[in-house]
Amino acid sequence: MDYNPHYSFDLPPEEKVIKRNRTITTYYAQLYQNEPQLYKWAGMAAFASFHIGEKLKMWDWESSGIKSFATTCLKKNKTLEDDFQIIRIINNRIFNEIGGLHLAFCQMDFVSFQSLLLVEGRHKLIINAFDKLNTAREQLKKNGITKDIEELIWDANTEILWHEQSEVVQPLFDKLSNLFSGFMTIFASFDYKINHHKTSWKIPSAFILFMLFNGYRLIIKSRMIPKVTHLQHRWYWICNDLLKKWRRIESDSNLVTEEIEVLSKIELRNLKMKKP
Repeated sequence: MDYNPHYSFDLPPEEKVIKRNRTITTYYAQLYQNEPQLYKWAGMAAFASFHIGEKLKMWDWESSGIKSFATTCLKKNKTLEDDFQIIRIINNRIFNEIGGLHLAFCQMDFVSFQSLLLVEGRHKLIINAFDKLNTAREQLKKNGITKDIEELIWDANTEILWHEQSEVVQPLFDKLSNLFSGFMTIFASFDYKINHHKTSWKIPSAFILFMLFNGYRLIIKSRMIPKVTHLQHRWYWICNDLLKKWRRIESDSNLVTEEIEVLSKIELRNLKMKKP
């Protein structure tokens, strides 16, 4: 049980690695399912968390157990197990740092939520992003969606995504072994689907192919081969491919409704969305 006196949610213990990942995926999907016009980051995160879970299944967690941040990240010579532990930690930290805030945002009145962010010393970018989301939420109630409000929502969600990648993910990516980082670069891909469902060939994206064909100027400028664990390279891929595709397919709800529906039921939980 992860609990705050102002809001609450249930997560399995960290030792239940796959079940915890599935629960996190469910929360993201239900957030998006309840407010698809508002929670763009959560919708994207639902697919990302699902795919991370598929990778986590490759490791025998029952035999190895979980290791702490200090045990894995501070080691000089990392093993394959250490790298998998880091990916597990990343999945949890994204939820703790950002997913949990979304749950608080939908459960608390905004004044109390703002106070919570300040008390916890949250990054200014996160505070500003949720302020924009609240403005958009209030406008949606009054006037419905407009082009200006839609852009405000996407701006806020993109800021949240940048915070995730730069402040939460990158410090841990820097702890991965060079070998594991190299394999991630070669095989890094993303698709807004889950295994049971086919999508258009235009939707999936492979990092290395995108960078070689579309990011060559950045590669030349940075004077290094494409590397998905390098923040500048990864953000270029996200902004110029993944986000654009998400905006395109997400605008036609029929393309994602079925997938989000399945993801929202991976773990049978009922996220009660309170309307502040």
